[in-house]
Amino acid sequence: MSGVELVQKNGSENESDRSQQGQDIAKNYTMHPLPPVPEGMSKSQWKKAWRRKRWEESREEYSQKRREKKVRAKLSRRAKIQEYKERGEELPEELCRKPRKNADQKDSGIKIKIDCAFDDLMNDKEVISLSNQITRAYSFNKRENHFADVTVTSFNKRLKERFDRDLSDSRYNEWKNFKFSEDPQLPVENTVYLTADTDEVLERLEPGTTYIVGGIVDKNRHKLLCYNKARELGIPTKKLPLAQYINLTGREVLTSTHVIQLMLRYFNNHDWKEAFESVLPPRKLEEIKKSELDSSDVDHTGKSVTGSPDNCETNDESGSAVEAVEAKSLC
Repeated sequence: MSGVELVQKNGSENESDRSQQGQDIAKNYTMHPLPPVPEGMSKSQWKKAWRRKRWEESREEYSQKRREKKVRAKLSRRAKIQEYKERGEELPEELCRKPRKNADQKDSGIKIKIDCAFDDLMNDKEVISLSNQITRAYSFNKRENHFADVTVTSFNKRLKERFDRDLSDSRYNEWKNFKFSEDPQLPVENTVYLTADTDEVLERLEPGTTYIVGGIVDKNRHKLLCYNKARELGIPTKKLPLAQYINLTGREVLTSTHVIQLMLRYFNNHDWKEAFESVLPPRKLEEIKKSELDSSDVDHTGKSVTGSPDNCETNDESGSAVEAVEAKSLC
């Protein structure tokens, strides 16, 4: 059996195991009836509070199961690696992991501010999503070949509560090249606010410049939010040159995770196209490939064909390339 066939077989077995686990959980699941709604609280509010209470009560049990699952996954991975070594075969990419830290990192020379002053415009799930994007951005900032000096501004209210309560094990106050500040003040000199709502395109990243990324997940409810804020502050606005290299459908909106990773990846060869092709989610690149195939049928008419990328790199630990592009965080 070839290495590819073995990986496919293992993948099928893992999928089957997950399906069986899901069925077992469903069989053993017991509904917990919602207690009477307290006076002065809506049913919706009480549901959220009750779910939070249930979560707090079962948090330790959940953490234990998660630790056990990680141990099983680690042992399974080691066994598969050993099989390849015994056969003298090269390890497939699926079993290779990048180091947690990049010892050969270089300073990109840029600063990045994640403007999180929009807490009141998000619901609880969106705050959680934003916090996850920030942790993934930190992961990329310590793994890419170049790092930036990143600061999360307006770090207060529910976002800070989320980190202090649910992500305290991350020790975010000790993150290297990644700071958290309650100060909402944004720099104005040598600063660019990145927003998809502007017509100005960011052709290159300049060392010594501060780039502001809008820290908000709002499923595109609030139009021109970051653009209008930047104008009020007198900060120039620009957008990444997506349209020049990638056939994206709809608005050119990416998550803050993608934006930061794209900027860091840009410094590898100062090539935006290469950065887009290696960072954007596979499903988005598949859309581009389909567009290329469709257009190949009409080449004889004289219509131009836009080239499309043929590869996409994903991260094994953070899975940042799985974050939906539609979840607006660069507004």
